[in-house]
Amino acid sequence: MSPCRPLSAGGTAPLSHTAGLWYVERPEGGYVLKVQLNPDAAREPRFYPLKEEVLAHCRSHGVPAPAAVAASDGATSVWHDGLVCELAPLAPGAASGELTPAQAAAVVRTALGLRRALDRPPDGVADRLAPIRLPRLVDEEHWPSALRDADERLLPLAERRGDSWGRAAASALRGVIASGRLLREAGPAAAGEQPARPAVVHGDLHYHHFLFSPTGDGEGEGDGPDVVAVLDFDNLHVGDRLLDLAWLAEMAGRVAGETSRRRSLAAFREAATAAGLLAPGEERLLMPLLMAHSLPVIVDIAKDILLRDILSPAWTEYFDLLAPPRRLRIHQSLVSPLPR
Repeated sequence: MSPCRPLSAGGTAPLSHTAGLWYVERPEGGYVLKVQLNPDAAREPRFYPLKEEVLAHCRSHGVPAPAAVAASDGATSVWHDGLVCELAPLAPGAASGELTPAQAAAVVRTALGLRRALDRPPDGVADRLAPIRLPRLVDEEHWPSALRDADERLLPLAERRGDSWGRAAASALRGVIASGRLLREAGPAAAGEQPARPAVVHGDLHYHHFLFSPTGDGEGEGDGPDVVAVLDFDNLHVGDRLLDLAWLAEMAGRVAGETSRRRSLAAFREAATAAGLLAPGEERLLMPLLMAHSLPVIVDIAKDILLRDILSPAWTEYFDLLAPPRRLRIHQSLVSPLPR
């Protein structure tokens, strides 16, 4: 039997809060075994062949999406005791939460290529994917009710709690409340019941899902590390195509330093516009759209802490990943004049 050990994002923090990831050593190299441990996160069985069809399509367009190992029946997602299991070669790279300008440029190039591929999916894929709903992992589905709950019920509970968990929840909830004005101004254009710009979307392009090559220092503005893998297509769905561009804008905004961050965001905006993927004025919708999707998640984590007493070390990482204050700063940069 091959040696197997859990994978984490450093320390004890898991790489996924819904799946178990294990490193599997084989003579020909390393593999990652992914087991969807949370039944609520599993998709319908018909989803998985569609996902592989989309992944193959993206790979044919140059997107570095790892190819899973097929089982004896050809399936790349195998059900065992009600759990979905996938095995894929370990990509030789690492993720980064704070990007150099070169890393941000590499993400923009790669993710715009992904977005182009998803805008032209194989015939019939979008129609077959559209009825397959995303898993419901939080109590609140819509940001207005999440925002109201954060303000009226949860923040007072967090402030009374007094320990480090209460302080973490209170800080996250204040960020949620501060984002309310921008969301209300954007309104249905950013978070309607039906996607305003329907397309096949990845839907989860955060920094854990881009792996960089281990070579090159990535400190320059030109050549630097490549993105060697785009991971986790489990949230693939038909939704608003701007959601992927919103995640990409956030990635471009993870460059350190105000001036460098503004330049990175300007470069993203120019590249997306030049590629015909972002229409004039749509940059104003990106952060409101992203926050509308993430505010219910932040609020649900706060409920885990304050109401359910579920104290996972992953929560602080998710608060940072989804932090509204960073997205408000990115929004201001996106809608400001381009730096010269």
